[in-house]
Amino acid sequence: MNVRAFLKDKLLFFALQLFFLAFLVWMLHLFHATVFAIIYLLCLYLILLALALGNEYFKKRNFYETVSRSMDALDKKFMLSELLDRPGFIEGDLFYDCLTECNKSMCDEISEYKVSAQDYREYVEMWIHEVKTPIAASRLMIENNPSQVTKDINDELEEVEYYLEQALYYSRSNGVEKDYIVKRMNLNKMVQDVIKKNSKVLIQSKVKISLEHLDFDVYTDEKWMEFIIKQIVINSVKYRKEDPHIWFRAEEDRDHVTFLIVDNGIGISSKDLPKVMEKGYTGTTGRKYAKSTGMGLYLCRKLADKLGIGISIRSIEGEGTQIKIEFPKNSFVHM
Repeated sequence: MNVRAFLKDKLLFFALQLFFLAFLVWMLHLFHATVFAIIYLLCLYLILLALALGNEYFKKRNFYETVSRSMDALDKKFMLSELLDRPGFIEGDLFYDCLTECNKSMCDEISEYKVSAQDYREYVEMWIHEVKTPIAASRLMIENNPSQVTKDINDELEEVEYYLEQALYYSRSNGVEKDYIVKRMNLNKMVQDVIKKNSKVLIQSKVKISLEHLDFDVYTDEKWMEFIIKQIVINSVKYRKEDPHIWFRAEEDRDHVTFLIVDNGIGISSKDLPKVMEKGYTGTTGRKYAKSTGMGLYLCRKLADKLGIGISIRSIEGEGTQIKIEFPKNSFVHM
């Protein structure tokens, strides 16, 4: 707020003051006041008026500058009212009260939303766990009645379980801070565990696996990291070519352990590549070659961000895809 803006806002006030001063001079003249007395009274009035306006100007300027600086400094703008003091002039007090009330109302709405979202998340998790019971029963019946039909049913059940797991991790992804334990983990062991758990689909798809220089310890959550690796492996299987091959390798520098997962699949077009980690994005490859929800790589990126690790993707259409995961070389990563 500058002086010009303040004076412009006071134009009507100044016009009324001029009218009042003219009326005052006329009244003093009617009562035969001396010129000296009239000038003295006018000067005294103008000095008092200037002091009052100066006090008002500096109050307003300080308040509005504080508001402006606080807005620029804050990442969470809704916290503005917490940084302000009551300014002590009518418009400022009204603004302060409105801002405080709006902030309180918004916080109440957010609290209600969080409770509702938490209830929904708990319901989804409970539902997923309940659904696993009939799936387990179906598997038992399949084992007791082996045939080509039950084998096909079992394959479909495995796909259902895959999507259920994806849904479970998605429901937890917004609250991953409460569901992770970051500790020192061996990268080779995590990769071996993922390969073992998905050995059936890898064998059926005739995927060749190569492990190179994976004997590094990294700081991460085992459960979430294995989920990320699994999503990448499943994508490599889905979008494979003839003689599919997946390489797992790692290297280190002063600050990071870099983990690479490379395949020789159909790759991703340059048009789709910038968007493949966006929520729900399937791209040309997903629509053309395999059923895709567009959630796998999105969840990988979201969980990686939460765990403080970097993830990026490179691909050449028709040649293959490389996923790079970077682990900071200390345990105090930013969550």
